Amino acid sequence: MQQTSTQFDMIAYLYGEATPAQVRATENAIAADPVVRRELTELVEAQASLPKVAFSAPRRLMRALRNYASGPDLQLSL
Repeated sequence: MQQTSTQFDMIAYLYGEATPAQVRATENAIAADPVVRRELTELVEAQASLPKVAFSAPRRLMRALRNYASGPDLQLSL
C-alpha cells in the first residue's frame, strides 16, 4: 500500500497541530492501513511515557518578551 501519511503527519495529528487536510489524510491512512494504526499506537505510547513538565519562566523574562513583542523598536534586555 502506498504510504499517504508520514510520521511527521502523525505527530502533528497526535499533538493537535495538523491542518484539517492533514487530519483527514491521517485518519484515512489510519482507517485503511494496519501498519499506520500500529505506528500511531506506538507514538501514543511514546508520548504517554514522556515525563510531564511544567514551564515556569521568570517574571523578568516574561516581561522582557512582552515588551519586545509589543514593538519592533524595543530591544530585549535581560
